[in-house]
Amino acid sequence: MNTQELEILFDILIKSSTTCSILVDLNGTIIRFNEAYRQLIGYTDEEIRGKDFTVYESEAVYQREIGFMNELLKGKRSDIKYESTRLTKDGRIIPVEVTALLFTDKNGQAEFALKRIEDISTRVQSEEISRNQMFFLNTLLEEVPLSIYFKDKKSRFLLNSKEHLALLGESSMNALRGKTDFDYFAPEHAQKALNDEQHIMETGQTINVVEKIIDMNGKVRWGQTIKNVLKDQNGEVLGTFGITRDITELKEAQDALEAANLDLHSKNKQLEVAIDELGHTQNKLVFAEKMAALGSLIGGIAHEINTPLGAIKASSGNIMEVVEKINHDLPWLIEHATPLETHWLFKLLSEADARDISVFSKEERQQKRVLSELLETNGIENAQVVADTIVSLKLHYTNDTYLSLLKQPNAQRLLQILKVLFSLKRNTNNIAVSVEKASNVVKALKSYIYKNATGEFETVDLTETINTVLVLTANMIKHSKTEVITKFSSIPPVKCQQDEICQVWTNIITNAVQAMGEGGKLEIALTYQKEKGSVLATFSDNGPGMP
Repeated sequence: MNTQELEILFDILIKSSTTCSILVDLNGTIIRFNEAYRQLIGYTDEEIRGKDFTVYESEAVYQREIGFMNELLKGKRSDIKYESTRLTKDGRIIPVEVTALLFTDKNGQAEFALKRIEDISTRVQSEEISRNQMFFLNTLLEEVPLSIYFKDKKSRFLLNSKEHLALLGESSMNALRGKTDFDYFAPEHAQKALNDEQHIMETGQTINVVEKIIDMNGKVRWGQTIKNVLKDQNGEVLGTFGITRDITELKEAQDALEAANLDLHSKNKQLEVAIDELGHTQNKLVFAEKMAALGSLIGGIAHEINTPLGAIKASSGNIMEVVEKINHDLPWLIEHATPLETHWLFKLLSEADARDISVFSKEERQQKRVLSELLETNGIENAQVVADTIVSLKLHYTNDTYLSLLKQPNAQRLLQILKVLFSLKRNTNNIAVSVEKASNVVKALKSYIYKNATGEFETVDLTETINTVLVLTANMIKHSKTEVITKFSSIPPVKCQQDEICQVWTNIITNAVQAMGEGGKLEIALTYQKEKGSVLATFSDNGPGMP
């Protein structure tokens, strides 16, 4: 067959074909090619025609394809099919499937070969995707700490994650395959799971619930479960699949938080009563201004009551705002936080110093600068704000520990939740401290104005009477910057009139503070003189004394 005949045959058979085709002689020189082949490799007609122009990715690929063609030319086979690659003009490597046919003359001698070259990129890519998908699925089932499971239409286990196998007490899928929830859980839980899965297959609806899980031994756990229908590529229902996350710790934390909220509500009620009582006390103080013995102290006492009252009011308002934020943040925490993140959140909260200390020490300021620089260097967002928050908690972990925690996926959101919960802790502490302060003032005032109707001597703790007066004169002492030093030894109760001895201490302390002016020093001592059977009270100051 001459060249012209070949060209005519080629044009008839494959010129307009969408499959890449070339005719080559026994030396590998291209005799004819179609447009599909030219578009595949990207070269011009002049660059292709009359040349050995099969472009290979590498020498190994070339030698492999030569081997196939030698088999064909030696007459071992009349056609051959194999997979190879082609290197295009722009440098792309295209996977192809080559089908080579040998044409012979009437004497059976080989004349030329026809190669049909099919671009199989889509098929190769699909196979690669399938392999990757299986790898990703296996990785998911092996590494993710979630219970993942696939079931058939009868809710029998088909495939399970490593976490789910461990949960069910099985070491391999073989031991689990074909079994159902009834083999591992209490009947009521297993029946509910079965009913849910039948409903999913019938309706196609997704189930997303927080559920109580009871195993065969009666052990209770809590899980957040998502289930959906399992279908094949044609949309036919195969069964169901589900993902369960163990949220037992979070559920317990939620229950504890709800209990804390109820307790907080109860304490708020108590605070309302306390504030009411303090309000009545303030009204009494207005009347007490008329009492000569208390006239000079009323302003200071009222201030000592108003200060904790203001702190209680402010903290109560803050707590209500914080509770609203907690109600907003808690669902996110349950759904998104990992067990490790939850563990660290409550650990840091429990160890944080709840005292209201708004000023940083020199060491803390230095720690904040170092931590801020470290966080910025490692790409942590809002580094200065984060460092300020961490240092304000007054914890004792290393900066590397904080950095490790802040690299967790939910770190920024968890830090905001930590600030909210810490605010609740700090405000609750402020209320407790303020109630204690106000209570001490009220107690001291009641003790001070106490009047024994009989007028008889009674057993009195002198240490307590002096402390009572110091509480009532605290505002005056504070504003005069007086330093008070008490030295009370162990003394027995004495017989006296409590209201009168309190008045004596008030006069002595008031006179001493006024006489010393600003910045004085007052020492008060109580000493038991056992041999005399008496108690010696000593008041010493650094004032000018009496002329």
